[in-house]
Amino acid sequence: MNNRELLKKYIPVAKFISEILGDNCEVVIQDITTPNNSIIFIKNGHLTGRNIGSPLTNLVFNIIQNKIYTNKNYAANYKAVGNFKTFKSSSYFIKNDDNKIIGLLCVNIDVEPYNKVKDLMDKLSFVSNTDVSKNENIKTQEQFYDNVDDLLCTMINEAISEINILPERMSANEKICVVKYLYDKGAFNLKGAVVKVAKALLVSEPTIYRYLNKYM
Repeated sequence: MNNRELLKKYIPVAKFISEILGDNCEVVIQDITTPNNSIIFIKNGHLTGRNIGSPLTNLVFNIIQNKIYTNKNYAANYKAVGNFKTFKSSSYFIKNDDNKIIGLLCVNIDVEPYNKVKDLMDKLSFVSNTDVSKNENIKTQEQFYDNVDDLLCTMINEAISEINILPERMSANEKICVVKYLYDKGAFNLKGAVVKVAKALLVSEPTIYRYLNKYM
């Protein structure tokens, strides 16, 4: 059984979860071997604005790059945002017989309706608001994207913000730091990343490859 066939085995489970949790919950199966168009199954995609063929999220890249999946089978109850909504999200790591991650089964619950009820209850009972969910193991806030360009632009902007210097004023070492940040986040697993990063940093594509050789 190849990886895609194994992932498809989880589709009935995904449908089952969706039936239980209803229209306020998005259920997704992602194939990490095709990061630019990873979603192979999605139910209630209108919640995040995603469809079959949408890319991996920034959090999934973080999970893969930092090998969080090696000691855990899932990440539960972390915060995610997308399509102007806030979600309580959980991801189950799908692994093959070699214990290598090949995909994820993700459940994203739109918490906005519950937050409205919670806010009302807080006002009535004079209880201050608290975070919807906390997870010590998840340090990156997940964001959902319908296309790779938006994902890459966000990751590049985050990297530049970390340096806090405009690209035209950056030294070579500072640009290397931006590339290292993006490499650590898994950005270069996306098709077209080198072209976009080179354009953002005002350097040539060979220069980006030269920077990457320091870490690959």
